[in-house]
Amino acid sequence: MRKLVVIAFASLSLAGSCAYGADESFPTKPVTLTVNYGAGGGSDAIARALGRALEKPLKQPVAIENVAGGAGTRGVTAVVTAQPDGYQIGVATNSPMTIAVHTVKGLTWGDPSTYDILGGIGIVYNAVVVQADSPLKTLDDVVKFARDNPGKLKVASIAGGINQYTWDAFARKANINVRFVPYSGDADGVASFLGKNTELAALTWPGLKAQVEVGKARPLAVFGPERMSSNPDVPTFNELGYDVVTTSDYVVYAPKGIPEAKRKVLVEAVKQAVSDPDFIKVLATQNIQVQFTDGDKMTRQFTEVFNATAPSSVSGK
Repeated sequence: MRKLVVIAFASLSLAGSCAYGADESFPTKPVTLTVNYGAGGGSDAIARALGRALEKPLKQPVAIENVAGGAGTRGVTAVVTAQPDGYQIGVATNSPMTIAVHTVKGLTWGDPSTYDILGGIGIVYNAVVVQADSPLKTLDDVVKFARDNPGKLKVASIAGGINQYTWDAFARKANINVRFVPYSGDADGVASFLGKNTELAALTWPGLKAQVEVGKARPLAVFGPERMSSNPDVPTFNELGYDVVTTSDYVVYAPKGIPEAKRKVLVEAVKQAVSDPDFIKVLATQNIQVQFTDGDKMTRQFTEVFNATAPSSVSGK
């Protein structure tokens, strides 16, 4: 009888524990959303729009944390090394996670299996612009001048990521030598370009769009698979004879090991955020193709790019 009572008590205690775990709510405090570039750039604007959209399904404040540097890898490191409790997540593009990861030393993470992609949220085109008053009117003008004057032109871009990888691919195909001036994010690169420290800028379209609209920059071409609907007059590099097509894919990710129940809450919140009208409006103004993509699919895609770019991720190779 004593043994039966002990077993019954243990069973009730276990049932109570399971019930508590099932009923435990998440989140019960603010969530931090880390963006891996500085304030004021295209990625920062996307993160803030995403944060506002996430607050609705999560029913908690979402604090934006800017962690720039290391070609975008410092921000990723801050997320993947955080406690896997669901309270720190990140938003980033494929640049640091598939390309810069090969060249930045001392990282505690590597291929996409070392972090958890909750889902993709949008696709961004990369573009090249010149100063508004530049005598170089077309991409052909840039190529001809660069060939005739090796090393004289300078291009502002982001070090180690998709922008540098894309620019290097174009430079090789065009057989030109342009001085690459690296920055930690869109905001710094744009600021340098506006200060006329460089003649060109090769950055994401969200980071350049505002300068084009106010007449401070003139677009030459985009690296996307097709022309942008907001600026259909801007040709693609492929149209101009340079087979270079890349995009920046934004994902929401987290440290490995978040409990499955919490992970499901976060994934559902990301899905709802992507369909939020205000979020769509903000991204649409920057010509970002908004769509939710399953985390497993994005992990496979990132893994393919990670493997494909490893041998050629260093500038000039």
